Amino acid sequence: MTAAQALLLDVGVVLFKSAWECADDFEDARGLARGTIPGRGPLNPDIPDPGWARYQADEITERDYWVAYARAAVDNGVDISGFDGFMQAIFREPGVESIRPEALALMAECTAAGRALGILSNELMSFQGRDWVEAQDWYADFAVVIDASELGVRKPDPRPYEAALEALQLPADQVVFIDDNPTYVEAGRATGMRSIWLDVLDPGAAFEAAAVELGLR
Repeated sequence: MTAAQALLLDVGVVLFKSAWECADDFEDARGLARGTIPGRGPLNPDIPDPGWARYQADEITERDYWVAYARAAVDNGVDISGFDGFMQAIFREPGVESIRPEALALMAECTAAGRALGILSNELMSFQGRDWVEAQDWYADFAVVIDASELGVRKPDPRPYEAALEALQLPADQVVFIDDNPTYVEAGRATGMRSIWLDVLDPGAAFEAAAVELGLR
C-alpha cells in the first residue's frame, strides 16, 4: 500500500493530553491537595471514578462524562475564575504541559515530508474558544480544522469525516486518522480512512503506527 498523504488528529487526548494526565500537575501548580480533581479514568484504578465506569458501561456519553468531571472538580473547590470552564483552566494553567509531545513530533515529520495536517474534533472550539485556539503556535500547522460542534453534528456521524476529506481534497484511503474513542475510530474506518486508536495508557504506539502508514518509518 502506498504511503498516506495526510494526518488527521482528534484533539482531546490525542493532540492534547487527557485531563487525567494534566490533573496532578494542575493540582501542584495551584497548591491543591492531590485528588481535588476527582478521578483519573483508566490511568489510576486506585482513584475511584464512578463517571468513567458509567461511560464504559454506555450509560452516559463521552461529553456527559467530561462535563460531569469538570463539574466535580469545581464542586471540590477548583477556582476557574477568568475562564469559561474547567477544561480551559486545566489546559491553560502555567506549568501544565498540555500538548502531547508525540503529536508535535509527528506533525513536524509530516510537514518536513510534505504530508498535510488536519484536525477533526467534536469539542475543540466549544471547550477552548476559537480566539484562543487560533492564537496557538500549533494552529497554523493545520491546513484543515473541522470542529463537529460547529457543524451541528458530531462524530461518529459520517458527516464530519466527509467534511474533513472534502477539505483535505484527498481520498479516504490517503488519510491517517487518530482518535482515542474506539467508536469514532470505527466510524473513520467506515469512511475508508486508515484509522488508529490511541490508548491513553500507551499513546506513543498510535503515533508510531501512524508514522508507518505515512511512509515515515
